[in-house]
Amino acid sequence: MPWNDVPINHAQTNRGHGRIERRTIQVLPAPEDLPFPKVNQVTLIERYVTDLKGNPTSAVAVLGITSLTATRADPALLAALTRNHWGIESLHWLRDTVYREDHSRTRTRSGPRIMAGLRNLAIGAIRLTGRTDITETNRWANRNTHRPFQILGLTS
Repeated sequence: MPWNDVPINHAQTNRGHGRIERRTIQVLPAPEDLPFPKVNQVTLIERYVTDLKGNPTSAVAVLGITSLTATRADPALLAALTRNHWGIESLHWLRDTVYREDHSRTRTRSGPRIMAGLRNLAIGAIRLTGRTDITETNRWANRNTHRPFQILGLTS
């Protein structure tokens, strides 16, 4: 794809969590010979992260495809949809890495859905206490099984 010749269609800069993030998106109509059915647009999303002093910390480029037409999804909407998708994926990643969800042997009836709900409940409860590092909080709580209840004020 001739990305060097395509102007940036949408850009967004966010500041928070000790960093500055700049995201750009370039969008093109999908080429006819692309081996995916019903693809209408292709995207290049670039994300540049610097610390608050302006020192670069990371740069990532992601290619994407969508069946949405240009009339149904402009570049700003495609950027928002992609960012929201990664917000959901981060929760799945957390459930898999911290709680090893993919290794669960619960596979029948309502079991998988109940276990996912319990994992989400645990993550939400940890975040409500103000903790942000889910992995370290789980390790801390596992060292003394009464700690989670103390944090939530459920024991004296």
